[in-house]
Amino acid sequence: MMRSGSSVATAAQPEVHALLGRRLGRRRFVVGSAATIAGDLAASALRAPAAAQEAATPAPTAGGRVVIGLIQEPGQLNDFFNGQSGSFLSVLAVEPLFIPDAEGRYQPILAAEVPTVENGGISEDFLTVTYKLRDGITWSDGEPFTAEDMAFTFAVYKDPGSTPNTAAAYESIESVTVVDPLTAEVRMTEINPGYLDLWQNILPRHMFDTTAVTLEHPQARIPLGTGPFVFADWQTGSEMLLERNENYREEGKPYLDGITVRVTPEKEAAIASFVAGDLDYLYFIVTGDLPTLTAAQEAGEGVTVAQFPGGASVEWLWLNLGTEGDPAAPHPVLGDPAVREAMDYGIDRQAIIDEILGGFGSLTGSFIFAGWAAVELPVTPYDPARAMETLEAAGWTVGGDGVREKDGVRASLRFQTIAGDLTRELYQQLIQQNLGDIGIEVSIENVPSNTIFGSYEEGGLLARGTYDLVMSRDGYEIDPVDWVALFTSEQIPSEENPNRFTYSFYSNPEFDRIAAEAAATLDRDVRRPLYEELVRIFAADRPALPLYRSASADAWRDRLRGVGTDYFDARGAIYGTANWYVAD
Repeated sequence: MMRSGSSVATAAQPEVHALLGRRLGRRRFVVGSAATIAGDLAASALRAPAAAQEAATPAPTAGGRVVIGLIQEPGQLNDFFNGQSGSFLSVLAVEPLFIPDAEGRYQPILAAEVPTVENGGISEDFLTVTYKLRDGITWSDGEPFTAEDMAFTFAVYKDPGSTPNTAAAYESIESVTVVDPLTAEVRMTEINPGYLDLWQNILPRHMFDTTAVTLEHPQARIPLGTGPFVFADWQTGSEMLLERNENYREEGKPYLDGITVRVTPEKEAAIASFVAGDLDYLYFIVTGDLPTLTAAQEAGEGVTVAQFPGGASVEWLWLNLGTEGDPAAPHPVLGDPAVREAMDYGIDRQAIIDEILGGFGSLTGSFIFAGWAAVELPVTPYDPARAMETLEAAGWTVGGDGVREKDGVRASLRFQTIAGDLTRELYQQLIQQNLGDIGIEVSIENVPSNTIFGSYEEGGLLARGTYDLVMSRDGYEIDPVDWVALFTSEQIPSEENPNRFTYSFYSNPEFDRIAAEAAATLDRDVRRPLYEELVRIFAADRPALPLYRSASADAWRDRLRGVGTDYFDARGAIYGTANWYVAD
């Protein structure tokens, strides 16, 4: 779930989809009743990406390289072990079993078909899922890709000596049985709505000598895959080089000889390089970037900007409700519900959109705002007078320096997001001013992505609970099961369970109970009212505050052709790089 932080409103998806160590991300799946599964998931192949160029686009030509601009450089590229959105670039080399199309319907990639009850892929009790693989696929080094690799991946996940950072859906697996080289039978311990969220990253068994795999393994940093390209080199802080996979499953593809991923720490510099023609594609373009990019497109600068009609993730303020990772020890300031309520009323969200984001983006008050279970909820109005009344009534009185106090505790908070994001810094300052106006002192202390989203072992702020306010995006899901689980008590990381993940160290037994009930069935008619109740609980407790819902887009230079945008996921066109080619 992470499961996504990036610079200048760069990540439309979870900046970190994290759940049991997974980031936001964003991985999507479609679930429902048996009839819904049959109707929505019976498609047999991913549709060819919808070309954004006109019909007169010339036929694809082989050869050439393109340059992708990357802002948030990850510590590792293997998305199985890393929660940063920059690691999503691993899809250039590592393919999943399924990818969602623009309508949110999962389509088979490495799989031969989407499992359903009707085709025998899902048992009548919904506890066994049979995954069938396409024949003839090999890893980029030529070794066969088989169901043994799936079984090995699960074994790595279960090994207590491993440090996975992937989907919570794996926790519901009881066993993986290799029926034959192209068939894996997966038995669940409980009904698992995330069965299509599994196997986004399959590990090549032949590259490991143990199932105890940590971040120090070479495959955690640079993974082997079955995709159109192969990671050939990575100069940290500079660039990554990818070369054509000569063993790719589609004859004649990829068209490109290779891709260069250029690391540019400052987003504004990356946008300027893109507009100047030094970059061919910008990775993760959303709200704050759109005024500049759409202006370049309208000015005829050789730029194409394609917005995703469904929008993207919400920018959230994650409020730490615990102390040093312990929800049983309430945060001295944010542990007071009155403070959280006052902050909610004290932030001028519309000003963020109008004054800083050029009118792009939208407002939502709902915890579940996307996908089939989306719930409409009014946005909390900007009302600083009510915010101050709430604080006064709760005993938070203004001190001599203008900062409120209660029982000797000052209402003073650290506010952190990814360093180097100038657009975010602007609305950080607006929020800082808003909260200062109601007597809550906020100090901005932005840090690198690794510092915020690092693992428990690495001392990540979110993992350890050593923060007050952190700002990032998440929640854009077709199905809310993993997103909801990020706020359940069992996902709070600890010494005993370091691979778990939560954003707010929030613990509410009633929320936990309803979330578990909603995850225990595939029937959407049963699940929908349960998620509506969770939205109401979340809005009342305020473990996080929604700021605005991002816009999302792809942006590329005109020389780059074959770009597809027919995907639900905001990683969008990165999935279709096998079809990219250049027309110089």
